[in-house]
Amino acid sequence: MSEQPLERVAVLGETPPTEVIGTTSTGDVLAFRAPADDLVAWWRQLRAEHPRTGLWPVLLGPEVGDLCAVLPGAARDDYDPAAELARADRMTLDDLRTLRARRTERYAHLGGDDAFGDEDDDDALAMVEPAALARHPATFTVAKADGLVALVPAAHGWQVPVLLGWDGGVNYDMEPVDHAVVLRDWYERFGAELVTLDGEQVLELWVERPPASTTEALAVAREHYEYCYDVVHQGVGSLTDLAGDQVGSRSWYFWWD
Repeated sequence: MSEQPLERVAVLGETPPTEVIGTTSTGDVLAFRAPADDLVAWWRQLRAEHPRTGLWPVLLGPEVGDLCAVLPGAARDDYDPAAELARADRMTLDDLRTLRARRTERYAHLGGDDAFGDEDDDDALAMVEPAALARHPATFTVAKADGLVALVPAAHGWQVPVLLGWDGGVNYDMEPVDHAVVLRDWYERFGAELVTLDGEQVLELWVERPPASTTEALAVAREHYEYCYDVVHQGVGSLTDLAGDQVGSRSWYFWWD
C-alpha cells in the first residue's frame, strides 16, 4: 500500500487521537489509549478492518514497557526487523526445535537452574487426557486495566513479534522469531490470532478453531508447554489441566517468568 499508516487509519474515522510510537521495517507503529472495557472491542473492530488498512491491532498493556526493540524504552540499533522477518519466513518448526535444542545445550554447559522445563516432574507432564474440554469464551487479562492499542503494519498477526522485536521469554533465551514461527503454525491450524503483547511478558491469542477432541487437546497442550513452560510449572500445574481448561477455549494465554 502506498499510504502511510496514519493515512490508512484515518479511513476508520472513529479511532481516538493516534500517534506514532515507533518505526519498524514496514512503517510507523501507531497507538492510542483506550479504557479497559473498550480494549477487546477495539481489537475486534480493527482486526476486521485489517484487510483494508494493513494494520494489525495488538494490545500492549498500560505502557509500552521495555520489551519491544523498535519502541521507546527498549529501542536497539542492533535489531533488524526486516532481517528477522525474513528469517521467520524461512524457518520451519523443525528448524526452531533444532535451534532451541542448541540453546538447551548451551544452558546445560553453563549449569545453573535455567535449563528449559522440568522433565523430572512426571505427574505434571504425564500425557493423560482430560475428562472433558472447557469451552470458555475468549477473555484477555490485558483488558483488566486501561491500555494502549497499537497498530502495526503487518500482513499477518504472527509477524508482529518480529516486527516489534518483542522479547517475551528472554529468560528462556527465546527470540522474537520463536514467537513468530509458533504463532504462524497455530494460525494455520487453529486460526489463532495475536491479541496481546505486553510489557509483563504476556502473550494472548484469540482462537477461531480450537481443538475439538481431548486427544488433540492433550497433544496441543504439549505444544503450549514446549512453547511456554511457565503455563504448567507456574500456572495450571499439569498438561492434563492445561488441555482441559485452556486448549479447547477461544483464547490462549502465555506468560514467561
